[in-house]
Amino acid sequence: MSSAFPQALLSHRPLADADIPTICGFPRTAEELYFLFPRAVWPLTPDQVRATLGMRRDPTVITLAENGRERVVGYANYATFEDGRTASIGNLSVDPALRRRGIAEYLVRTMIDRAFDHHHLPELTLYCFNTNTPALLLYAKLGMAPVALETRVTPWGQPIALFKLRMDHATWRSVVPIAA
Repeated sequence: MSSAFPQALLSHRPLADADIPTICGFPRTAEELYFLFPRAVWPLTPDQVRATLGMRRDPTVITLAENGRERVVGYANYATFEDGRTASIGNLSVDPALRRRGIAEYLVRTMIDRAFDHHHLPELTLYCFNTNTPALLLYAKLGMAPVALETRVTPWGQPIALFKLRMDHATWRSVVPIAA
């Protein structure tokens, strides 16, 4: 396992159209694509990503500063959004060459902060398949708790469990206190 990137090297910004081809390279297999973009068809294409943007909110990329340049290394959005009520993080994906180095945590924290501090939502949810143990452990570390379990069938015909995880604003503040 490689070491995490110093946070000073990571930043976030809104998705730009030029970022989309890079994001399309994040899923390495049809199975991985199903876990990242369940409604997409392998291989992920820029047109598929663009088609989701009208139904999503706050598409966000994480960038890594390398050799004076900015490289897109992560992506997420809100798959659902209800003003004043709730949102659900979706399409959470990280460059496969850089996984397990803190990018996903930075990305999830960014989306949670935005939901609570910018949009002033009282709660936030996300969905995660049971086979994604690293993600489930990360979400638990950040204070998200399972609230529901759904049975799904993968495109290759196997049953799989989909966890719904939830967090409220007070829980987030207990994980990440407001700076003094």
